[in-house]
Amino acid sequence: MILEILGFLVFISLLFYTVTYPYNFKLNRKLKRVLNFPQVEKIVDPKVRYKEFSHKELSEELIIEEKYLETKYTTEKMRVLIVKPKIMLETPLCLVLLHGIRDKSEDWIYKAKLRENYLSLKRGGRVKDIIFILPDSGYNCESWYTNFYNDKLHQYEEFFSKDLTSFIEQEYPNSKKGIGGFSMGGYGALKIGLKNLESYDVIASFSGAISLVRMSINRRVMRIFRYLYVPKFLFNDVNKAHFMKVFSPWGYKILKNDPYSIIKETNPERYKGKKFYLSVGSEDKKPYLMFQQWLDVVGRAKKYGLDFKGKIYENECHTWEYISKDIYNFLVFFTEETKRRK
Repeated sequence: MILEILGFLVFISLLFYTVTYPYNFKLNRKLKRVLNFPQVEKIVDPKVRYKEFSHKELSEELIIEEKYLETKYTTEKMRVLIVKPKIMLETPLCLVLLHGIRDKSEDWIYKAKLRENYLSLKRGGRVKDIIFILPDSGYNCESWYTNFYNDKLHQYEEFFSKDLTSFIEQEYPNSKKGIGGFSMGGYGALKIGLKNLESYDVIASFSGAISLVRMSINRRVMRIFRYLYVPKFLFNDVNKAHFMKVFSPWGYKILKNDPYSIIKETNPERYKGKKFYLSVGSEDKKPYLMFQQWLDVVGRAKKYGLDFKGKIYENECHTWEYISKDIYNFLVFFTEETKRRK
């Protein structure tokens, strides 16, 4: 009897794996469909477009401030870097940028070349005054910008949705705001943006983990997944074990934090006046299926009427070098879209 049960479970597991595996023909079919969307652009030859600046030039035009914000939602003070022009001639825009897992806020400055991209565009007259808010995620840079399951001492989503937003609104009350992020930060930005649409004018993900369940299974299994319990002992990988600690082993709880699922559950009226930017590298497929997640979310964004721009960067992977190219385009997009929204 036991052998029969084990055999049946093995058969079901193999069938499940076969059905949900992201075969190339499936990806190519989806990609062909998505490329026909008028909102999607394929960038065949991504190039570095920013100019190099000396340390003196950067420090003469931009200030970097470090702040620690107290909060009742976590046991730690939350560190935030603020990059802003020394001289501002108009009401600035505010852009929150969230880093990836085990990255840090400085990576936006030194790896994404944020200052070089911004000054190159500003000197060319393509962007206006922007204040960049670069928070650390908390929890040794592994918070997932999320309220930990069954853990009241680590409520990071509450901090970013409430305390950080309040800080920005108090410091820069008349500014139009955007939020974006890379990898785990792309997940955090899209989730927090979708849940707090009144707080942001532009919401962006750069190669983000924006469909949590899709990191492991096919999106069509989600209806079943919500009823599943995933035993923690199955996850000996450090990243997956931490994922379960944050989100819980219950499928329905994970889906509540899943941007792909949140898009469907949100009243479409709330999307009016909001702009979304979704980008990815074409080779960002393994190990966490960022390209596959992007395809699914772009398809859902189109279906539910989100006003979005999608970009695929040919031959780019999950790197800060790719972000240093994409952020140039996004800063132009952010400036132009906020200018249109009165």
